[in-house]
Amino acid sequence: MIKQSQNPPNKDDKKQIFRQQCKKQLKKNHTYFAKKNLLIQTLQNLFISLRPKNVLLYMPMSFEVDIYPLILWLRRTRFQQGKIKVFVPKIREISFDSVEFRLHVRKNNYGIYEPDSIAKTPKIDLMLIPILGIDQTFRRIGFGKGMYDRFYARLKHKPKVIFITKKLYFSSEIITQDHDIKGDYLICDDRIMQRDSNDRNYYYQLADKRRVLRRSGISLKQKNACCQC
Repeated sequence: MIKQSQNPPNKDDKKQIFRQQCKKQLKKNHTYFAKKNLLIQTLQNLFISLRPKNVLLYMPMSFEVDIYPLILWLRRTRFQQGKIKVFVPKIREISFDSVEFRLHVRKNNYGIYEPDSIAKTPKIDLMLIPILGIDQTFRRIGFGKGMYDRFYARLKHKPKVIFITKKLYFSSEIITQDHDIKGDYLICDDRIMQRDSNDRNYYYQLADKRRVLRRSGISLKQKNACCQC
């Protein structure tokens, strides 16, 4: 009997493998809590620099960066441009609406807290988005639901996008598609990376690729490695 050869994995397969690797690694991450305050301070400084008026944040889950201190800081601080209005997602079927943050919240079917606020459609200036990882194009590998991608695609005015993660994992192979959100900034620990006209420059801002791969114990021949910094 002739054994049939398996088809090589496509981008979706590779992305799913990468996603599983990231989730496994995140469960082992014990350095985040020591650097949490630095991360929040880094976010605050970036918000002051960018001077947004309406921001879309998120209600953190256990494996995401806890940004409640940032939310409370934004709500009580008056900036040169006035108060910054904070909006968060409220899930609607396969996407979500933006609603103004209120202290009275409830858990939805995904285990995520949401305010009871009415959906609004403000001009969002800045989005802060949790990620599992990125690839060389600075596009997001998220949690597999595609909600952020659908929400972003609906926006007529495209806001600045900040990616945030407890630990940065990136694929040395391009595994994202055109519809995946591309970030403008990425924050991990107290480090900020900014994408410029050359999308791959951030890759070398992060660290020397060979050193990172070697430190992670990953063969340089593995193209779709889950590398970390």
